[in-house]
Amino acid sequence: MERPGIREILASAVFIVIVGGLFLLCIFVPAPDFLLSERRVPARAPELSFNSVASGSFMDRFGDYAADSFVFRDGFRRVSSIMRLDVFLMGDKSGLYRDGDVGIGEFRRTDEAIVRQAAERIGRAAGSLAGLDMNIYYSVIPDKSVFAGRYLPGFDIGVVESTLFETLGEQGYIRIYDKLDADSFYRTDLHWDQVKIGGVADHILSAMGAGRGFEAPAVLGAGVFSGVYSGQLALPVKGDSMSFFDVAGIGASYLDEAALEFETGPVYDDGRFGGVDPYDFFLRGPQPLVVIENEGAPGRELYVFRDSFGSSIAPLLAAAYERVTLIDLRYIHFMMLDRFIDFNAGADVLFLYSSQILNNPGVLQV
Repeated sequence: MERPGIREILASAVFIVIVGGLFLLCIFVPAPDFLLSERRVPARAPELSFNSVASGSFMDRFGDYAADSFVFRDGFRRVSSIMRLDVFLMGDKSGLYRDGDVGIGEFRRTDEAIVRQAAERIGRAAGSLAGLDMNIYYSVIPDKSVFAGRYLPGFDIGVVESTLFETLGEQGYIRIYDKLDADSFYRTDLHWDQVKIGGVADHILSAMGAGRGFEAPAVLGAGVFSGVYSGQLALPVKGDSMSFFDVAGIGASYLDEAALEFETGPVYDDGRFGGVDPYDFFLRGPQPLVVIENEGAPGRELYVFRDSFGSSIAPLLAAAYERVTLIDLRYIHFMMLDRFIDFNAGADVLFLYSSQILNNPGVLQV
């Protein structure tokens, strides 16, 4: 048998050093408590037991743990994205696409059955308010992929509208799709840019007969941020500039979930901009109930059932209302609302949901 040569020995030694070094690093370098670029908690080491090994769950969970704890995780994720998108010219990487017009996004296919479930939940909530002689409206925030420079098989606004009409009817529907374009959204995030949706706010207010439309005030800058998609894609991309309208005369109150009382707070929270999700700058991000008051507006009242997109458009709608109450049914059950707010007869009600909610209506507690 021929003895291995110097090349073979060196190659084996280098391989052992690399694999062994990575193994030792993974053992001695502490696993991260939080994956900041992906904005999530990493998988934890599974408990070793006879049942977990016999069922196969141990190895499944250990694989997730090892992948999330790997010392050079972000570097390898970046290499993977470069190879798939720039070398092999594939259309996406783990469901994430990159487009010249809208930036980075995620494929979200429209499922008629799921959208119909969303319509039924909205209908149940609206039906409960019908006896109060309220003016009820609803609208859909399309996914930004529909404005991409190339065809992206995902959200279909035509299918969504027709499916909603079957359950909710066309009366009270406010179409905003044609008031948006690729520039209306952040390039590294799923949300829309507040300073680009003044026309949308004006259209909604006009459709609800709110007296006066939205008039754009001064624009201020919060800073540059990288949206959720940039971290998920793991590629170096230019950040988005977050700007906002300085709407005068409005103030906000938030439901304290511990004290079960409302407390005042800023409409725009500078402290949240430096947090995990900079979009929480608008109305403190996820909140079950928020009340915006505007002493300079006429005596009209608006209730908005919303998701995260509502955080940035609500201050613009508040320009025409004395009081705007934001309700996020992901964090509070519909049946609990009368404990904290009073629905006043004759007020306006707007159901404003994005494609993310319409594709996942189970999160709405109705």
